[in-house]
Amino acid sequence: MYGKDAKYLISVSKAMPLAGKDIGFLNFEIQCHNKKLNNIPVLYSTKDQKSWNSNYLNKNEIKKLLTIYAHKPKNFLGFKNNKFHIMGILNITPDSFSQDSINVPNISKAVKKAIKMYEDGASIIDVGGESTRPGSIKISIEEEQKRVIPIIKELSKYNIPISCDTRNSSTMQVAIDAGASIINDISALSDNKAAAIISKSKVGLIIMHMQGDPNNMQTRPIYKNVSFEIMKYLEEKRNYAIKEGIKEKNILIDPGIGFGKNDKHNLKIFKDLPLLHSLKSHILIGASRKSIIGRITNAKPPDRLPGSISLAIASIERGVKFFRVHDVKETKQALSIWNKI
Repeated sequence: MYGKDAKYLISVSKAMPLAGKDIGFLNFEIQCHNKKLNNIPVLYSTKDQKSWNSNYLNKNEIKKLLTIYAHKPKNFLGFKNNKFHIMGILNITPDSFSQDSINVPNISKAVKKAIKMYEDGASIIDVGGESTRPGSIKISIEEEQKRVIPIIKELSKYNIPISCDTRNSSTMQVAIDAGASIINDISALSDNKAAAIISKSKVGLIIMHMQGDPNNMQTRPIYKNVSFEIMKYLEEKRNYAIKEGIKEKNILIDPGIGFGKNDKHNLKIFKDLPLLHSLKSHILIGASRKSIIGRITNAKPPDRLPGSISLAIASIERGVKFFRVHDVKETKQALSIWNKI
């Protein structure tokens, strides 16, 4: 439950808080990483603590675990906790804003689109020059920078928060120098120079989970429990980032919908999103126009807006505050109505 209902039921100990006191829950599920341990009850009541003891966890251990989920994350880079934030996607790839040469982006068109997304309600513009869709091939760092840096430099003149979607430390540095205030790293600091650059520059970091690389990640993704494994991966990467000097309040975590996951994995991630609140960072969801929507509904990318909004609503219901989308105006309207309710 949400809002005043949640706060009241939490205050009288009939519900427990999720990532603050604006969301409360009455029941919780215990899952096992080991599939052989299948005799655990599906749901436990937050009120009936006598029923919490199981063969694997006692009541006190469960209570200690549940208190972790009550933690309210700090404001990410000053973006207020009491509302949602939309990250508008600006892909600077040959099929997006090309002109005479497919390798030279049309700066004016790209900036115009970014400004329109900002006016439509985006809090952040995410600029990326490398396609990371399934089967894509990694481009050179020089090519990536040729695509994104002129756009970031021009866009920074408008005082719009800019994120650079890159996994290369050298691109991170020049993007920050050009005006980017967030690094969106799908490889989760796999470049060994990345953490030091982000820490020194005091910019924001988005850590994403991915199994494999874009060119092979969808070949045959395998997990025992996808939600648990993603949580542990992001926990390790988040701890590493903090150890390297990146402030906790400057970190977003992203489960990486569609990055090394099949449809069954993706759907379970959405069902289990509250699990990620145990990491005490805000969550970013990037499910806009993803292929899972196409496979479920037989819709091509331009026709996947309804499915994208459905996944955004499923996410905000589970305490997500940050959304990476193509359709800013429509997503903001849908989330604003949900929030009002």
